[in-house]
Amino acid sequence: MYFSLIYIFVFCLVTAITRWTVDYSEAKQISAYSGNYRRGRSGKIKGVVLHDTAGLNAFEWFKNPKAKVSAHYVIEQDGRIIQMVSEKDTAWHAGIVSRDSKFANQPSPNSWLLGIEFTRDRKNANVMPEIQIKAGLKLVKDMKRRYGAGFNVYTHDQFQTTRVCPGPKFPIHRFKEIVDG
Repeated sequence: MYFSLIYIFVFCLVTAITRWTVDYSEAKQISAYSGNYRRGRSGKIKGVVLHDTAGLNAFEWFKNPKAKVSAHYVIEQDGRIIQMVSEKDTAWHAGIVSRDSKFANQPSPNSWLLGIEFTRDRKNANVMPEIQIKAGLKLVKDMKRRYGAGFNVYTHDQFQTTRVCPGPKFPIHRFKEIVDG
């Protein structure tokens, strides 16, 4: 009886600590492995980094304890949006900054940026389906509404300059128009 009460208490405590709700109503919640992101945030959200996955099943990889990476959202080619990490928490998607980046010697981008991964082919070279682009635009527009003035859009290769991410044929200009317009 005593051990049953302890078990129930611990179960309820763990459930309460790890529970979060989606920040974007059109997203489906699939949580990343808790060791692939940090609870809480050390900086104010100032923007979003756009990435490409360089292959399928990113959301499965973010659930894997070996990954040591995550993003707040994954947008599939059919337009489905999966939220992997609460926006109140720090996903690990842009923490390595190249020395020649204008963001070198500044706080980790993960502390002040959200991350969106767009599912693409291994070389990030496929033409993205319009339904996927529109889902991403709608999500970024909602982020801009929620976070207000000063919210910007970045690409991963602005931080890690040796990367080709989000890759060729990515319609970055369409995302910039949302935050600049």
